[in-house]
Amino acid sequence: MEISKIINNLEEFNQISSDNDLNLIIEDLSKFSSEDFIYMEYVGNSENLDLRVLLNKLINKIDNNVFIVDSIEKKVAIIKSLISIFQKGLNEINIVYFFIFLHANSLIDLPIGELVNKQDLDERFNEILLIIFEILNNIKIQAADEVLVMYFDKLNSLNEEETLITSLRQIDFKKYNPLIKNNKFILPNHFYQMIYVLHEYNFDLFERLLDSDNVFSLVLIIKCMSFNQINSFFIKHDKIKEKTLFCFLMKFLSVSSDDIDDYYDIIVNMCIQLYHLNKTLFKGLMDIFMHDEFFNEIMGGMFCELSKDDLNILIDSIQLSDYISEINVRTKMLNKCNECENSKYIFELIYNKWNNHLLNSLNEKKMALNILCTDYCNFIIHYYYYKYDNKKLLDSMKELFVKLKNLDSEWSYNITHHRNKFFVYYSKLFIFSVIYEFNHLDDDEIKENYNEFYEEFVLFKKFLDIDEENFLNRFEENLLGR
Repeated sequence: MEISKIINNLEEFNQISSDNDLNLIIEDLSKFSSEDFIYMEYVGNSENLDLRVLLNKLINKIDNNVFIVDSIEKKVAIIKSLISIFQKGLNEINIVYFFIFLHANSLIDLPIGELVNKQDLDERFNEILLIIFEILNNIKIQAADEVLVMYFDKLNSLNEEETLITSLRQIDFKKYNPLIKNNKFILPNHFYQMIYVLHEYNFDLFERLLDSDNVFSLVLIIKCMSFNQINSFFIKHDKIKEKTLFCFLMKFLSVSSDDIDDYYDIIVNMCIQLYHLNKTLFKGLMDIFMHDEFFNEIMGGMFCELSKDDLNILIDSIQLSDYISEINVRTKMLNKCNECENSKYIFELIYNKWNNHLLNSLNEKKMALNILCTDYCNFIIHYYYYKYDNKKLLDSMKELFVKLKNLDSEWSYNITHHRNKFFVYYSKLFIFSVIYEFNHLDDDEIKENYNEFYEEFVLFKKFLDIDEENFLNRFEENLLGR
């Protein structure tokens, strides 16, 4: 017989008593304090081993008698023992009894609402829910990791955003996984049951936890929320704290984009809100996720919504990379920007940043290791495409070929400076070559210049890695059509 049928027809089993062995385990468990249950995973809790042993006995007893043994009598006896501890917990407002019930009920899933209604325990149940709220709102974490200790022990305000970002980067926000990625802290079953009960039976209290200054509580609650629940909360509330938004976004962005495509607009709006509330936190989010294709798509969506002043601030914080492996990732951002009214302004801002990057590279004492097109190469191509007509493009290309031709006669500090100038000129020339090819241009002087360039600078190939050599091949294809 299914458990639900037993519950609905419990009066038919009056001749069956509760399970004596289980009652003894429950009696031993009830001797522990509520703090022992709350902090049972803490290394410093001297009682945690005995408590775990008893909780394992509790779980094994239920497993063996409810899910393995076919005897209806044993199942009824187990259920009666659990209902008894549930009633005692509510009648005495005893959170330890309720913890024991919740831990056991994580397996058996007795209908709590029905049990409350049958026993007319609504008022007392609400008192228990208030206690659960206070526990969850004030929970502390103990962790061996120094960064986590620094954060969770000291940070209850946003005066240390960098610490917040560093700490939350380590947290796994996926539902019901261990809270910390390295498994240094794992929550017992009754914690998730507490959250479930609060969510199901007093949603107002549950939502108040999302306004908590206790980030551990915040993380714990958000881990247990579905994307739909987060979406609904965000839509209903005009003012959401920056820490809450940050944790929402960490949960969304930590999973595959296939799971969150439907929430794209909501995530864009969350990012915009977080940016306006706390730019330091948002920049921390960028540092974590700028390698992610979906987040780049989100950034593109943000660019379309922000004012020019905000675009100046946000784009100024972007880090350009000479490593070109993320050009395709940035294309996700570019595709969204192409849909914007401010697209040309966005391209201009990124171009200005890139041009400064080239000027700085000219004066760098370190040797340029890559073609300096950067991961935002396609943005620069779009800037020039809209800015230069064919004549200006060809004139600029010819000018750069002249600079390359005369490079050896130019004064340089040293070989590093000489080499860096080559890559600055060559990077611009490569970008122009992409537009040249796209516009189907065919200019004899450009071809002649390229042939001279290749003969003069073929020795530079020895400095190129495979990716850079591909650039050289692509450069030739763009200009000569080979």
